[in-house]
Amino acid sequence: MRNRLIHGYFDVNLNLVWNTTKNNLPPLIKSLKEILVEDK
Repeated sequence: MRNRLIHGYFDVNLNLVWNTTKNNLPPLIKSLKEILVEDK
């Protein structure tokens, strides 16, 4: 996705980006926070 956002910004599907932001990032952030807590 990064490559498309950086180099193909005229072809970016904004609905896909928004869907990813709203639905995929929150669980990922939660998992990463849990991993960081475990490593302490």
